[in-house]
Amino acid sequence: MQIRSSIHDRLVIWIGLSLSVIFLALFFVVITAQKEATIGKHRIFATTMIQTAIIPINDALYLSESDSRDFLQSFINNFTREYKDQIKYAMILNQYGEVMAHSDVTENRKIYSDVYSMAALETIDPAFHIYENDQYGRTIEVSAPLGLVSFSHGAIRLGLDAKPMISELRRTTLSIMILFAGALGLIIFIVLQISRSVTRKLRQTVQVIDQFDFQTTDPLTLPESDDEIGLLNETFLKLEERLIFARSSMEKTNKNMIQTEKLAALGRMAAGVAHEINNPLMGLKNCLHLLKIDPENSEDHLRLLKEGLDRIEVTVSSLLEGARKKTTADKEFDVNLCVRDVLNLLGHRLSTEKVITQIQLDDKVPQIKNSKSGLEEVLLNICMNALDAISGIGTIKIVTKVHQQTVMITIGDSGAGISEEIQSKMFEPFVTTKEVGKGTGLGLYVTREIIDSMGGEISYNVSQLGGAEFQIDIPLQKDSE
Repeated sequence: MQIRSSIHDRLVIWIGLSLSVIFLALFFVVITAQKEATIGKHRIFATTMIQTAIIPINDALYLSESDSRDFLQSFINNFTREYKDQIKYAMILNQYGEVMAHSDVTENRKIYSDVYSMAALETIDPAFHIYENDQYGRTIEVSAPLGLVSFSHGAIRLGLDAKPMISELRRTTLSIMILFAGALGLIIFIVLQISRSVTRKLRQTVQVIDQFDFQTTDPLTLPESDDEIGLLNETFLKLEERLIFARSSMEKTNKNMIQTEKLAALGRMAAGVAHEINNPLMGLKNCLHLLKIDPENSEDHLRLLKEGLDRIEVTVSSLLEGARKKTTADKEFDVNLCVRDVLNLLGHRLSTEKVITQIQLDDKVPQIKNSKSGLEEVLLNICMNALDAISGIGTIKIVTKVHQQTVMITIGDSGAGISEEIQSKMFEPFVTTKEVGKGTGLGLYVTREIIDSMGGEISYNVSQLGGAEFQIDIPLQKDSE
């Protein structure tokens, strides 16, 4: 059987997809949290740096306001020199946005009205933001107001290099991605191993079950397991035991049915046999009576007595051979003579029911070595079925001829025939078209079994007489087993 959808593939796909979605969501949560932590760390550093600078600047502005511009410029220069690796620019604005001191002295006395400068002048707490500066590139800026209590002197703005923070974010992101990818790969690998373990057990079970053969009574050996697969194996073994027992019982029943049908057929022909014996007996009595009254013609009377006794002997022999099981070896016999013997057995019923027999026996049919009693039983079954189907005045036609390497026997009747519904199963046991109590439904089944054992074939057609027609092909030379 071809597998269209593998359990192994479905387990890997669905578990893999589910874990991928979960890990992806978890990855974004961790990345977001790590990003916030990294930015928060740099925010604290920048805020600490600007708070360090605010105290001396406020003191200078409060104590020496007259020469504060030079002091502020000197402070900015020293401050940027001290943190030259971190600071890109530093500036101090007065309350009107004018640059009082700048790390780039060319910017002094310029008035800044950009959004970041206005935000620095208006805020009362340190402000932190990351932006793309046209001159300095990616920059972290922190700003804070200058002044003591309500006395305002402007604001200070520090621009820090954002590259260390960006590099740290990238390294952290890459590390987390590698960690998550490794974890996901490990889990998928574990799922693959578990799935392979499960499907391997199932495939082993299927391979063993596929070896199950009704022709042997040896039980299968399935792998033991303490899971659902083990339960499946245990259940199948119990089913196997029931199947083996059922097959054994069926074979015994089948043999009994075949023998029962043979005996039933013999019982149905008992009237014909009685007639075949009664007629010669009446002739014998007549001959004995003639011997008394006409002793001069004793020779003719004795010949008639011998013919009558021979006829009784043939009838009884045919009866005993039909009832006997087929344990004797095959022997050569004349097919045409076999047909005539069967018709003789049915002679009483044929004459009583006024059924005409048309016989076309080919003289070129040779003797064959096979089961004579088996062929007689087959012919007897089919002819008696034909008589039952005709049920009155009618015709039975029997033709024998040689066709290639077989002897072909055709038996047709003028009965009702067999319906198309029954034709497909007429060789099965217990299939009959007769009324209840008038047929066992085993005649054609036994007939086919006998023909098979003889190495022949049987087929059904519609007879030219309007009823059923059975064609029996028996090989001239039976294959040796």
